[in-house]
Amino acid sequence: MEVLKVDPERPERAALEAAAQAIMRGGVIGFPTDTLYGLGCSLFDVAAVELVGRLKRRDPTHAFISLIPDPTQALGLALSVSPVARKLIRECWPGPLSLIFMAAEIVPVGVRGAGGTIALRCPRDTLSHALLQRFGGPVVSSSANLSGRPPAETAEEVVATFGNQLDLVLDGGPRRGGVPSTLVDVSGPRPKLLRRGDLDVTQWLGEFDDQSHGSG
Repeated sequence: MEVLKVDPERPERAALEAAAQAIMRGGVIGFPTDTLYGLGCSLFDVAAVELVGRLKRRDPTHAFISLIPDPTQALGLALSVSPVARKLIRECWPGPLSLIFMAAEIVPVGVRGAGGTIALRCPRDTLSHALLQRFGGPVVSSSANLSGRPPAETAEEVVATFGNQLDLVLDGGPRRGGVPSTLVDVSGPRPKLLRRGDLDVTQWLGEFDDQSHGSG
């Protein structure tokens, strides 16, 4: 397992290429996301997604969020995109908003969430976006920590927790105090606000169910 230092604002091409190649080979990497450090793998590699869950000792029924390089990719990964979802994508992506859709047939059953859903986010962060662009497709992203423990804020913490179980770690410096993304379920006829995070989206939701219970 190698650790590659990168400039988070001007990430080096070679480091991005190495990380993208590791994902393409079915590996799991550690990298700084738009919030904290995360573990990443290809959405379409069921074995790699399952490995992320095992590494984190995570409840296998919990779905992951996938990061996409371009908002338009949601149209291919979601079975349908409602008018409210289109408005949220237009107004809030790239940005700290995760949306839950019914998954299209292209999404492997083994990586779908409860009821056949998929959660997506298009990050604004320079390094995350550059990695996603280089890989070209959706990357499953889950906070780099054991389930129930605080998320890693540095590459050193990622290595200390997971070590050689990962293929590669991108060290983009510390990511401290990251606020979780806002989470909205747009898979049904009425939006559900599941988590209040870094972005207030209520102005675009219209009539919605608030299931966030004051989180945020």
